[in-house]
Amino acid sequence: MVNRWYRWGAAGLTAAGLLSGCGSSSGVTSESSAATSTSAAAATTTTATPTTEAAATTPAAAATTTVAAATTTTTAAAGVTLDAPAEVAAGAKFDVKWTGPADEGDYITIVAAGASAWTNEPYFYTSSGPSPGALVAPIEDGAYAIWYVSGADDTIMARRAIQVTPFEGALGGPEEVTAGTSFDVAWVGPNGPGDYVTIVAPDATQWTGEPYFYTADANPGSLVAPLDAGEYVLWYVTGSDSATMASRPIKVTPYTVNLAAPGSVKRGTQFEVHWTGPNGPSDYITIVPAGSAPGTYLSYAYTNAGSPASLTAPDTAGNYEIWYASDRVQNVVFAKIPIVVT
Repeated sequence: MVNRWYRWGAAGLTAAGLLSGCGSSSGVTSESSAATSTSAAAATTTTATPTTEAAATTPAAAATTTVAAATTTTTAAAGVTLDAPAEVAAGAKFDVKWTGPADEGDYITIVAAGASAWTNEPYFYTSSGPSPGALVAPIEDGAYAIWYVSGADDTIMARRAIQVTPFEGALGGPEEVTAGTSFDVAWVGPNGPGDYVTIVAPDATQWTGEPYFYTADANPGSLVAPLDAGEYVLWYVTGSDSATMASRPIKVTPYTVNLAAPGSVKRGTQFEVHWTGPNGPSDYITIVPAGSAPGTYLSYAYTNAGSPASLTAPDTAGNYEIWYASDRVQNVVFAKIPIVVT
């Protein structure tokens, strides 16, 4: 027999069709077909034999919600039962109630209707905890079956039919945002384990470290716009198999930064810097020696404290610069102006 490995998260099911609460949302787009991407928290599914303990991790915790009334087992050996929803939404987490011997290596899985063998589908070990256990529905809709499988000889001891309904998802947000600024994105989707929302270039085929948030964490969630202006796309990506299930376009407009400060200040004194800019996460105003490399800072103030920012002049006289910079961006100075310390 083959070995099994699958990574779990925990999340609930969010009802589709509601995007209220995203005040600036428009142009909502939903998709029912999957385009594969690489998830921010995606597990790599490999092949490994079930042991008495499931090889699983839990990246997030939230309530589990089923979507239809429970139905009873279709076929089963004596003393083995399976109880689960008649239908589940694609990508959603759902509970399976079971009774059985719970012998070493026994597991419960969901497979395509008509399957004759387990081929790396989601599963849980009956020894991993009391009934019920949790599974994640496939992202492809259609007819499936839940199996109770013996760990001793791979005998299917019980099976019951379950229908996976089409994926329902949508994204809502502003039509355009300023580069480097935070903005909210409302979402509708199954909220499966590891599902996330991100912003990527329009020609992207996979996630490559762009800003994201897990759907289990917030709705709406917050993203930070890229620094480079242009056309981008918001994605809803499933954590179970890194498929992009909903998308919508968004435009990033150029940022503008203005700095205003005295032309000179006395050593060791406080002075004010008036600024305008994206005010993104961890943006700050600082004073540095003229010609310093990006990443240098002396006295500083984060922009989220408002304008004007209050800085303290260095104790050494000389030529300096006031910078608008950010902890989240390496080797970038958004704007700078000269200042003399006397």
